[in-house]
Amino acid sequence: MTFWLYFVNLRYMPGSTEPRKREAILEAAFHAFSRYGFRRTSLEDIAREAGISRASIYTYFQNKEEVFRSVAGSLHEQSLGSAEAELKHAGDLASRVEAALFARIGPFQEVVTGSAHGGEIYDESNRLCGDVAAASSRRFERLLATALRAAARNGEIDLAASGLSAAAAAELLRLGAVGLKPGAPDVATFRRRLRGFVRVFFRGLR
Repeated sequence: MTFWLYFVNLRYMPGSTEPRKREAILEAAFHAFSRYGFRRTSLEDIAREAGISRASIYTYFQNKEEVFRSVAGSLHEQSLGSAEAELKHAGDLASRVEAALFARIGPFQEVVTGSAHGGEIYDESNRLCGDVAAASSRRFERLLATALRAAARNGEIDLAASGLSAAAAAELLRLGAVGLKPGAPDVATFRRRLRGFVRVFFRGLR
């Protein structure tokens, strides 16, 4: 599944062909959690997937919960980096924001819809990683707000006419995009909803 590719870039140090063991464990855990769900996945499953001993996992992580939080943290960092890159591309602001929102939210939606245990993974993520997600969302909103302020200065959008600050508009964009996830059976449906939402949103800022 394509969301596994988010871990490919984590496994290798620049200039090195040797995988880093910690990231190899996280990749193995990602596969195991997707295949078995959180509750049924054991550290033995993760160790087997990574091709190491269970004892080796304890060198890096205290328990399964810490592994899960680290997997979530890695996904959040990857999604934020991808979103920031999308916002820096040249071109139409609405297209850049749509791409950034998808880069930020799409991987998590793919986890939920692409695994038979997506609902359980989502629930455990809320339970164990709520602080990680909240901090990441705040960072993403700041990235969006920065892009919106620049667009307003360049005359691409008119925030003053809408009565919105850049921060408020960024919050609405993120919350609106997140609200498109429930009921979307796959990532393609979520992407179609997202495209329509962003186009309508930016029409109101011109």
